[in-house]
Amino acid sequence: MKKPRTCLIRIAAVGVILCVAVLAGCANAQWDIQNPYAGVDWNRHRQYKANLHTHTTMSDGEAEPGAVIDRYAELGYAILALTDHDTMVPATGSNESGRHRTTWPWEAFDRDPEALGMLAVEGNEISRVHHIGSYFNDYGDPDVLSADVALGEIGRRGGLAVLFHPGRYDKPVKWYADRYRAHPGLVGIEIFNQGDRYPNDRDRWDSILVAVIDERPVWGFSNDDMHDPATQLGRSWNIMLLPELSTEWVRRAMETGRFLYCHAPHGHEGPAPPRIESVKVDSRRGVIHIQATGHERIEWISGGALVQRGDSIELSKSPGIEGYVRAVVYARDGVSLVGTQPFRVRHRAK
Repeated sequence: MKKPRTCLIRIAAVGVILCVAVLAGCANAQWDIQNPYAGVDWNRHRQYKANLHTHTTMSDGEAEPGAVIDRYAELGYAILALTDHDTMVPATGSNESGRHRTTWPWEAFDRDPEALGMLAVEGNEISRVHHIGSYFNDYGDPDVLSADVALGEIGRRGGLAVLFHPGRYDKPVKWYADRYRAHPGLVGIEIFNQGDRYPNDRDRWDSILVAVIDERPVWGFSNDDMHDPATQLGRSWNIMLLPELSTEWVRRAMETGRFLYCHAPHGHEGPAPPRIESVKVDSRRGVIHIQATGHERIEWISGGALVQRGDSIELSKSPGIEGYVRAVVYARDGVSLVGTQPFRVRHRAK
């Protein structure tokens, strides 16, 4: 039997060797890659379907809140925000001396999210200025005079915000970059809306990323903006990658980019988007690898341009990368897709 002291010495030596190996690996790393999926356990965490922009008869939608909730539940959505315009009058129809409120809680419309196996997110769409998705708070002001005032109030109430359908507006990239710099709670931008009625929104997203990626990421969201359930429901959604279905984790996913975006132009009756099974990052070699199923091809985008194709991207072989790269995985129909959030990348100086 070995003496305890000898065993301890050998254990300590092994620990030193392991530490040196790890440090050597870090020292040899050629790239800094900010991976929004770094904390995802792809084998154990679940993929939850989410729509964060939809309307009811509480504003200009054609279906009652309960019917909208039921339809999304039928289609397998686990996360839903009802985002009626500004703040709506109470369900009774009276405005109580001008007091407004969001379409919330679901219990006011005889729906229990827990009983439905869903997570309800309090939401609202600020509509007088650039349309803004407001989440996790009850703010709304139909008379607000600027986006900065609205975003400031959302932040003051502890909420998060997303800029909706930028293709509707004629604002320069600098306007968007300035908003993202000024408002930490403004987490993203909508890149698919009501199917794909503003196809240039991904280009706008890429332009914004080029402008601000050195300072912060901007996440891309895909939503129905549903008003008519018969024609506008279930074509664009997000996939939250979570260890549990909870408000805390949904919020964290929106803040950190721990989600994917999906688009299926023919809805749930047409070809399904591919499924991303895992994302792996090798900073030493500068390689990002995606394992997916049900796909035809994977394209890697940076600065609005195609920089590589294939399941993996080797950063050293893409001199055109402008501070970040993102992946789009296409189904065999060539149009249904699932996309990643941007990976911020930097080459380390030797």
